[in-house]
Amino acid sequence: MKAQLSVFERKFPQSIDSGVETHESRTSIALTLSDETFTGVAEIAPQNASINGDAGVGEVLEHLERIAIPRFLSVRARNAHHPFWAQIPALFGNDSVSRASAALLEGALYDGEVRQSNHGALSISQGIATGSLIGVPFIPSITSAVSLVRLKVSPAVELSAFEAIEGLSCPIALDYNASCPTNAQVLEHVALASVHTEVSFVEQIGRVGDYTAHYELQDSGIRLSLDESIRSMQDIRNVVRYAAASVVCVKPARVGGRSIARTIIEQALAEGLTPYIGGFFETSLGRFANAELANQFELGPSDILIDGGVVTRSDFDAVRTAVLADQWSVVGSFGGS
Repeated sequence: MKAQLSVFERKFPQSIDSGVETHESRTSIALTLSDETFTGVAEIAPQNASINGDAGVGEVLEHLERIAIPRFLSVRARNAHHPFWAQIPALFGNDSVSRASAALLEGALYDGEVRQSNHGALSISQGIATGSLIGVPFIPSITSAVSLVRLKVSPAVELSAFEAIEGLSCPIALDYNASCPTNAQVLEHVALASVHTEVSFVEQIGRVGDYTAHYELQDSGIRLSLDESIRSMQDIRNVVRYAAASVVCVKPARVGGRSIARTIIEQALAEGLTPYIGGFFETSLGRFANAELANQFELGPSDILIDGGVVTRSDFDAVRTAVLADQWSVVGSFGGS
């Protein structure tokens, strides 16, 4: 089996300030696995640098090249067949770099084993658009496919920025990206936003792994969500134990891939939580994988939009074809026939 890594860097039409970094561009990593009878392609889009416990793109590429792909190919050679896609996370550790690598390998195997023989249409029709109130406010275009707007905020956000929400036609989520606002600031921000539209929830107000930042807000009527804190089944158990949130953002590339994400979603639903699928500004390759999971579990708004519309199989196939045609920059080739 051959493995090929390629990358694609794209600039966003509008920079998005999250308070901990400014999203101006993103480097996607694609992996192609192939032999005589099999071809699978997948994508992850790590952050440019390690932030809030998530690995940066350079770390992930190094791990893929030096550890993850050689280990996978060794197992493939020893067994004379590649592992079942859902077995991939067991080959690696539980650190952020290993989870990202596992997600990419698992995704490529899933594509070749399952997706290429299944051409069913998705029924999901709406998702999340992302903007920011930090610095110069940016409100994304609201199309018929947008049912929730995620707005980046922080303790330093100008209170006048909330006037940019005026006239918004759909609910919003205020995303603090673990910037640790005071409870008074959260209450003030929600009050200012609520003048203009419904605030569906506020997300990740405390540090990663802090399940107690919400305590003084429990009786405020504000729905709380956790994003960066959700990395494993234990995190879901902690959310339930401390009543830390009612909404959880599950990012497959953060938790170790599709199979683990699926298990976390199942557990969250069983515990009465509201999970949704989050993303890392992927291209249609990654966004379609998100949409498949959101569709499977009939989840609410998730990160499944491309250019204001729900990603389609045609969108996915177009980017997959580009990767296979080496239209992305090849950075590594491994293995043989």
